[in-house]
Amino acid sequence: MNEQERRIREADKRRHIGVVLVVLGVLLLAVQVIDVPNGAVTRMVIGAAFVVGYLYRREYGLLIPGCILLGLGLGRIGSDIWNVYEYGSIGLGVGFLAIYVVDRLYRGTSPWWPLVPGLILVAKGLAHGELSVVLARSWPIGVIVVGVLLLISGFRRTG
Repeated sequence: MNEQERRIREADKRRHIGVVLVVLGVLLLAVQVIDVPNGAVTRMVIGAAFVVGYLYRREYGLLIPGCILLGLGLGRIGSDIWNVYEYGSIGLGVGFLAIYVVDRLYRGTSPWWPLVPGLILVAKGLAHGELSVVLARSWPIGVIVVGVLLLISGFRRTG
């Protein structure tokens, strides 16, 4: 391994550790600011660790539990904060959709199978919930998704 490759690997390690610290800090801050259920935080921290492992090792098997746990954590937060049960289904569906999106952005390709359960679960959650309530309260998740997509595309270009 030459000096250039060593520097690139070191920079990658710092980025990944930085992502873990940012996610952990945001979750810990959220616990203090709003009444976030502990189960959601635990799921999201473990899910974030799996996703960072995927970004670092490029092992698809780490992305699947990571995105599902992150989606379940988001669903739990939505369900508990806004008392809308359908957030659990929507969160799980978003987790499956995230598997496809993250892999597609990071590697440039992705199998299509996560789209099937993802779309079915999100549609089920939206159909059984009050759509206007769900959308009105969920828009910040769109901001988070855009940020994550930009972060992943930045990793892809430099990694």
